[in-house]
Amino acid sequence: MVDVRISFQNWVTIILMLETTYSEDIATICQYNGTAVDCSHMGILNVTDNLPVNTTSLDLTFNNITILYNGDFLHLVNLRYLDVSFNPIHTVQSSSFNGLSSLLVLEFNGHVLNYSEASLPVNVFKPLHSLTNLNMRSDVLGFYRSPLNDLPDIVFGSLTNLRHLNIDTGPQTVFKSGFSNLTKLRYLVIGNTVKHGISFSCGLGTLTNETFKGLMKTQITYIQLNGCIFQTFHNYSLNYLSNLTDFIMQGSSLMKGGLQIVFQALSVFQNKSMSTVSITDFQSDSIDIGTGSSISVKPLCQMCVSHIDLHLSNIIFMDFQGVPVFNCPLIKCVKSIKLRHNRIRFGGLSMLWFLGMPLLSNLETVYISLQRNLAVDDATSVHHGSHVPFPIFLPLFLPPKIKSVNIAGIAAHSGPLWNIQFLNGTNLLSLNLSYSGFTDFNHTLRGLENLEILDFSHNDMSLTNETFFDTFPNLKQLRLSCVQFDNGFISRHGKRLFGQLKKLENLDLSDNGLVFLPYDIFSSLVTLQVVNLAFNNLITIPDLTSLGKLNFIDLSHNSFTTLENKYRMMLDKTAEINNGLNLSLWGNTFSCICESTGFLIWLQETSVKLDGGNYSCMDVTGQMSYTKTVQTKWKAFQRYCVSEFWLNVSMGGISVVVVTLITAFIFIKNKMKLKLILLRMIGQNIYPKKRNEFLYDAYIIYTDSIYSWVCNELRSELESSRKIKLNIRDRDHLPGGSHEVDIFEAIRDSWKVVLVLTEDFLKSDLAYFTMCNCLSAITLTTPQRLIIVIDHQLRIPANIDFLLEAVSQRNIITADIETIHMRFNYSELADIILYDERSQ
Repeated sequence: MVDVRISFQNWVTIILMLETTYSEDIATICQYNGTAVDCSHMGILNVTDNLPVNTTSLDLTFNNITILYNGDFLHLVNLRYLDVSFNPIHTVQSSSFNGLSSLLVLEFNGHVLNYSEASLPVNVFKPLHSLTNLNMRSDVLGFYRSPLNDLPDIVFGSLTNLRHLNIDTGPQTVFKSGFSNLTKLRYLVIGNTVKHGISFSCGLGTLTNETFKGLMKTQITYIQLNGCIFQTFHNYSLNYLSNLTDFIMQGSSLMKGGLQIVFQALSVFQNKSMSTVSITDFQSDSIDIGTGSSISVKPLCQMCVSHIDLHLSNIIFMDFQGVPVFNCPLIKCVKSIKLRHNRIRFGGLSMLWFLGMPLLSNLETVYISLQRNLAVDDATSVHHGSHVPFPIFLPLFLPPKIKSVNIAGIAAHSGPLWNIQFLNGTNLLSLNLSYSGFTDFNHTLRGLENLEILDFSHNDMSLTNETFFDTFPNLKQLRLSCVQFDNGFISRHGKRLFGQLKKLENLDLSDNGLVFLPYDIFSSLVTLQVVNLAFNNLITIPDLTSLGKLNFIDLSHNSFTTLENKYRMMLDKTAEINNGLNLSLWGNTFSCICESTGFLIWLQETSVKLDGGNYSCMDVTGQMSYTKTVQTKWKAFQRYCVSEFWLNVSMGGISVVVVTLITAFIFIKNKMKLKLILLRMIGQNIYPKKRNEFLYDAYIIYTDSIYSWVCNELRSELESSRKIKLNIRDRDHLPGGSHEVDIFEAIRDSWKVVLVLTEDFLKSDLAYFTMCNCLSAITLTTPQRLIIVIDHQLRIPANIDFLLEAVSQRNIITADIETIHMRFNYSELADIILYDERSQ
């Protein structure tokens, strides 16, 4: 980029312009080998004529310009980029753009033009000989007299070098013959678009066979139809876009019919090659759910599409009937398939399809994770059925170029693994089998020697062969979160289990209930860079000094109350060896007492990079505090510790130790009650939190088996009839996120938590995690926060006594839930939710 200096004369003109417009600042930088001038947010009423002649980029956004006058830009002959967006421009005079023959990009968004000849004259764009990009969006649907059925095609037809067009459309817009002059046009955007953080919606509501006729002579390869609500989508509506290679439609809907109609329109590209067909987050308002959610693959079969993305499109049934395995160009062309977050059942898949996997000769990526059937699924869980092992390895064919496979959550209970020999698996680098209900890992998987990423999270690996990972010598990332590892197995065989993974860089063992790990479990994993041990019950740390590349270890949400000196020394040594170490300790509740002095000093002086370094702790007075709060009162803390020491000596050391131990034991057992009693004794009143401090009145926790009742009857009775604002998983949580994070955030944001206890809930993988988080919601300021609804058919196991004992009898409701003739007292539940402790 050439360094262009602004002359003294130009500085003078800028200063004059500042005075004329009463603005505070004009930013200038070098761009397009000239000067970029920023005049945005200055409240100016007209385009100033005092700009430097060598201006190549001009930003006039968010001002009060209403008219572009003739000759406004006449002196800016070097201008390449012009943005006049978000001005209330209602008129553009015919010679407004004279002098801009070198302009490449015109941003004209947020205007109030009505596209009539009076507001946009026929020859207004004629001087823009070089323009390649035009973005012209507004809220045209809000205009009283502008349905925008006909774009002024003659006006836009003069932009013969245009390559990218982002333009307004109305409900029945037709691109007429004037657009045929845009012979170099390649990118057409008429769907939802965002400019400067402001969204413009898709106005097009009808795609007929004539809509794109005027674009027949263009070179359009890319069309974007995001967020459009179509009343009509004709079969041959795309016929005139003969060069199309990328069809993008995200968040759109079809009022009559389903995704199959869009597929039928794409069938005009049979025997042609396309790069991308992306139809995501698609909605159908068809009354016939079969028509709205079923698709046949046959219309796409004769197309050659490299990338297919149909995630979040409510697909229930995908029919392969009539699709020839050995005569389908799509099979040979497709490189990536993304079908995640649907409810797909496959039909017409014969054994030939599985044997024909090698015919997918270019397939590299497959994402079909998180499928849910139309019927209510059982909770995702493992299946402990009988299993008769095969004495031989079962062959499983893979496409020869496959690199990444993600089938997480495709089944709720897949059952035991088998001995499997993968064929053509030498190129596979990433395999995600999480949330699939696998159990019994006393088997062997062969043929994936080059695999680098493996995810078995949320399966049951309590039965695992210690040599299971030996067949994956090139693993770099291993994710084993919540796999129910047995503490005894890990203590005896943990080192051997991971011992052969000489190239492992990232290991995730979070959320496994681990109490301790063998001290030398990581001694052979010299390439480890990241270790995730969060959400366990650890009180010790394995040896890390042999890990010369380690840069992060996550010990958050464990059971540490302090870090002993040997662990502090080990962490410091590891940080010294590795030139730095990041450590997460968030979520542990430490003890800020005299015995923790060394730990508190270490938090301030260590070279280890901590995640903030300010952690919750119990201070010397028995109150919840933070480590940095104690550190700010360090002298008082030290005086207290010294005086406490001599007091203990004078009172008789042994007796004080005994009393302290007994007191600590009683405090731990009755922490909540004792804290409340102590606070009231010293005159401090504890009041419940107010309803307006939370986003929701209540968070409903339930399993899929009763989601219909929760999302319909319960929601209607509480929200519609009693105006109680609920947080419901299937409605309020974004799909694809972490279930644990969703639960944690929902409890945090809700005034009350309603836990519906059923047999399916207690069998679910997240039952224990959920109950623990529910208990954590009960505090001194929210003592009546948890409400439990128990199915009367539930046989309550002994291991949930800890949960029921923490809840008052008033907050426990027994009801008939999982029967056809359900009886439930909605008024009782509403009264408990609305009960305000502050009134007591």
